[in-house]
This record gives sequence, C-alpha cells and structure tokens, in this order.
Amino acid sequence: MESTRIQTAKAFIAAYSTLSVEAFLPLLADDYTHTFAPASLGRPTPKTKSEFAAQMSSLRGVLRGISVHVKEAIDSASSNRVVIWATGETAFRDEAKDAGLPDEEWRAAGEYVFMFTMDEGGARVARLVEFVDSKSADRVMGLVVRARKNVAERQNGA
Repeated sequence: MESTRIQTAKAFIAAYSTLSVEAFLPLLADDYTHTFAPASLGRPTPKTKSEFAAQMSSLRGVLRGISVHVKEAIDSASSNRVVIWATGETAFRDEAKDAGLPDEEWRAAGEYVFMFTMDEGGARVARLVEFVDSKSADRVMGLVVRARKNVAERQNGA
C-alpha cells in the first residue's frame, strides 16, 4: 500500500494532465511554494500557491495538458519527502496551433525531477522543487509564446 505522501505526489503529477487549478489546489498547503530549477532558466521563483494557480490557469489557455509519466518514485518517511523522476509531453489546444508547424512539432517531450516536501500529515504539498529539462523548457516556452499569439489573433478576428 502506498503512503499518503506518495498518493499526494502522484495526484499532483496527474493534475498536469488537465492543468486544472481545481485539481491542484486541494493538494497544496496554504503556505505552498513552488521553485523551478535550474536557476539558469531565469524563471522567477519561488511561486506562492496563488501564483502557481495563476500560471496553470494561464497555460490552460493554450495547452490541453501535460502528460506526465512517473519513471521512479522515492518515498522518505524520515524527511516527509517524495522525489519523483518523470517524463512529460505537452498537448497544445488545436485553436492555439498554426499551420506553420506540423502537428508533431507542437509536441514537446522532456524529463523532470519533482522534490516534494509534504505537510505534517503528508496529504498536502508544502514545498515543491521542480527540475525541468532545460532544453525542452526553452522549446516549450517558445511554443507557448507562439500559441498565445495565435489565440490572441483569433480572438481579435485576425
């Protein structure tokens, strides 16, 4: 039987499939912080619970979700932490894509390491450090910028 810590971490990972804020929020402690690493990515961190929710909501405007698959999970009762090594692939919304790229180029795959620190009971995440595949992250950010431009143009009737 999996620990509450592992169940919480896996539920968090599963929430990426839809980027639903409603799926993430019950899993986060009130004082939740989210740090993206490595620092060379230049992302402002750490993010608070509300900043993380806003980011997921914003991404949902162009992404259907991110399919994340756990490769390995380490559960540490003594430190109340879970480490997950995973792979993931973006799924952009059709309305965010343009004909300038073939469909397969709208998918970006990468590897991730999530270091969860849980609240006292293990049912909520107090702190998360998310190491992202920097090569993939650069590509995804470029696609997100392009997708947001496409969505804005379509909304403005361009």
